[in-house]
Amino acid sequence: MWQCNYGKEPFDMRLFVLLCLRRLWAVLAGALAGLVLVGGIYYLKHVTFGGVIPYTMDSKYYLEYAVDPSDQQTYSYFASYTWNDLLKSDEMVTEMLEKLTVPMTAQELTDSFEAELVSDLRICYIHTTHVDAETAREIDRVAGEAMIAVGERQKELIEVRLMDRGQPQLAMPDVRTLRACVLGAVLGTFFALFGLGMAEILNEKIQVPGTLAWRYGIPAAGYVDGEGRPSQELGAQLKFLLGQKKRIGVTAVNGKLDPGGTVKVLEMLETAGVSENGAELRRKYTAIPSLHQAPEAGEALCSQEGILLLVQADADRGKSIEETLRLLGQLEVNVDAMVLVEADSRLIRWYLCEKK
Repeated sequence: MWQCNYGKEPFDMRLFVLLCLRRLWAVLAGALAGLVLVGGIYYLKHVTFGGVIPYTMDSKYYLEYAVDPSDQQTYSYFASYTWNDLLKSDEMVTEMLEKLTVPMTAQELTDSFEAELVSDLRICYIHTTHVDAETAREIDRVAGEAMIAVGERQKELIEVRLMDRGQPQLAMPDVRTLRACVLGAVLGTFFALFGLGMAEILNEKIQVPGTLAWRYGIPAAGYVDGEGRPSQELGAQLKFLLGQKKRIGVTAVNGKLDPGGTVKVLEMLETAGVSENGAELRRKYTAIPSLHQAPEAGEALCSQEGILLLVQADADRGKSIEETLRLLGQLEVNVDAMVLVEADSRLIRWYLCEKK
């Protein structure tokens, strides 16, 4: 009685890689689709609809801190957050708006500049950003004056003086279209491989004879390729598996598959094994329609001494094979061996690492 071991069947990585090579076009198509999708969206977002490129301007100020009379120690240095909090306070923003020569709201002003301490806590940078170069220069001017005013009002500071003032320059956007395209290609390849793997698992199709033996526990005698050429071991395996049985019924899982073509191949193998004294064929192979095509074929199968079941490679699904074996079991017909037909001989040779 056959047993299905599909649930315990390990994932055949070698076979999967070979199938991916055979369907390399699908992997390349997935990579191309990912590249176009991710790279295209990134380009549209950051370049086509990225908006106007703003101008930036940087000014550098030196901060001289006072000494605390109580302990003769320098007051604690202000951090970047403190400077931004002081410069963007309502009092300072109101003063800056009054000094500006261009109309602007308080929110637009505070969003246009940022105070930053890069490495030295005594050197503060004012980074200004605006779509108009002259407006950026104006914001930098009033922000610098506000910073100097803060230095005059805070007891922790003796003086704030300008060290260097840059000129408005177009900000170079950090657009990484190439990286986005590479990422898209990698993601597309991954999902293509994942899709091929899921399709292979769900299809349950047979590609190599060994899968038949593992999955259904029935000997796989060999294969016949798409050009009608049998595998080297097929004749010897049938001789051993069929033993002294002479009347052999040959049926198929797929109702569209004609067992007659395979019967001719088997008869040629049998003829090649005839001894020199001209003895008659030891076995007679009879083509019997599939039970799915002709349910009445069960009677013909029961009258045979042995049964060969043909499985069409890359076509017959696992459930179809299981159903055929179930129907044969109900008829108390035991399958002696299975043969993979219309197989890809090159794929099998690569899988088995065999030379031509």
